[in-house]
Amino acid sequence: MKPHFSLLFIPLLLLLAGLAGASYWFQVIDVTPIEMTPNSEAKFTVSVKGMGSERAYVQLVFKNMSEGLDFSCDKIIKNVFPAGVTKYNCTVKAADLAPGNYSFVVDVAATGSPSGKKTAFINVVEANRGATIEPEMVTMPSGPVLQTYKGLEADEGNLTPADAPAEEGQAQETPAPGAMAAVLALLLVLRRMKK
Repeated sequence: MKPHFSLLFIPLLLLLAGLAGASYWFQVIDVTPIEMTPNSEAKFTVSVKGMGSERAYVQLVFKNMSEGLDFSCDKIIKNVFPAGVTKYNCTVKAADLAPGNYSFVVDVAATGSPSGKKTAFINVVEANRGATIEPEMVTMPSGPVLQTYKGLEADEGNLTPADAPAEEGQAQETPAPGAMAAVLALLLVLRRMKK
């Protein structure tokens, strides 16, 4: 009977290893469009999705920012659940920047999580005295609706749709790796014990 207990102990260790190997993976999936004038501030929202099997506290990290841009968020650390989407309300302040397109990277920082960064864009427009910028919706032949502004040209090459497919090689789901092997081993040991 003693050898059977040692056989039962091995699948239990495998099961615990599978649970300990639970995946922490978070991805920035959307950054709302930002349009502003020099010496102003604009609000935007960053959406982070839990792609792994465990929840964790996730901090936003802003990288590759142009000089003259300053980012802040109401809460920079939030609890993100698996398969859930958490929104961060943020603000960007622009110094005296020349009109044009600027980019920055939003990444996630969480214990055990790989990078889940996304590049976002800021369109700095010249301040017109007394004139307002009126949005105009344009449907592109490929499908997505783009918002352009009268009197301004949209640069299609710099737009990234929010529903763009995941990069090649990225898995859509990440279950705990050792859990299935541990359950199968446990079933085999129990079957052998009955014989």
